[in-house]
Amino acid sequence: MDQITALFQRPPVNWWDVIDILVVSVLIYEGLKLIRGTRAAQMALGSAVVLLLFYASQRFPLQTVNWVIRNLFVYVGFAAIVLFQSDIRRALSHLGRAPFFRYLAGTKESDETLEEVLTAAGLLAKGRVGALIVPSGRLGCATTWRAAFRSTLRSATTC
Repeated sequence: MDQITALFQRPPVNWWDVIDILVVSVLIYEGLKLIRGTRAAQMALGSAVVLLLFYASQRFPLQTVNWVIRNLFVYVGFAAIVLFQSDIRRALSHLGRAPFFRYLAGTKESDETLEEVLTAAGLLAKGRVGALIVPSGRLGCATTWRAAFRSTLRSATTC
């Protein structure tokens, strides 16, 4: 009975707690959106299985499994950087394309050109017409163009 009354005697929730929960939930949602359809999604699923094994090895007498996983945790940071190098680069590029950073960079002409080319690429993709589009070096980073084309063509072909 004491456990039930302790359950209902929680500390009060204030606005900072709500904001904290919202920020964390948005970060998790954006992170999941970012890895959807990539190799990182498979790696995240594998990592979840390893974590479940780790907790199971602590709960049940699986000393060898526990020892192996604890010793592998030392190398996880290095492995993540090596395995997710392209995904990390893509995520940082995505962050750099945020409206706040675009305002600071002042690349209005490049953004307008990118929008026009993306509109044309979307129309071509819907009509199943091929085209060769080569942006010049002064229009910005090739990674930005590649990511923009992928998202535009993905949305145009799924409609």
